[in-house]
Amino acid sequence: MSGYEMRQVMERSTANFWTESYGQIYPALGERRLRAWLGVESKPQVERNELLLKVFFGDQALRGAIAAQVVAERERREEDVERYEASLLRMETEFARHPAMPYWRMTVRYGMAKAHAVIAWCDETFAELEKRGLVSKASFY
Repeated sequence: MSGYEMRQVMERSTANFWTESYGQIYPALGERRLRAWLGVESKPQVERNELLLKVFFGDQALRGAIAAQVVAERERREEDVERYEASLLRMETEFARHPAMPYWRMTVRYGMAKAHAVIAWCDETFAELEKRGLVSKASFY
């Protein structure tokens, strides 16, 4: 597969959680290097999350600002779930017998699980803001 073809496949498959530029793909081409890399333990990464940073400093925000961002995040994650479900259905229809399908399914299910977890957190966070009188559900829903 050429670097261009790899990039096209990534846009249809791993773009939900990993993207690479052509400058990153071409040097990495080669099955031996890929297999070697797959055997190396993944390094933990600190997630950078602007929403969480804003929530952390939420006591300094204007009334309703944090709640609005939480609602928007929930909506984005609901869209993510829909996209993941459609992607999984398409993959299972088009590639049902592909030997990599179980691994592809695992990665999509991770995205779905993470999106569902964030949706639950958004609901919990909004309820906490509402309980403290910092927002009313009627102003957002």
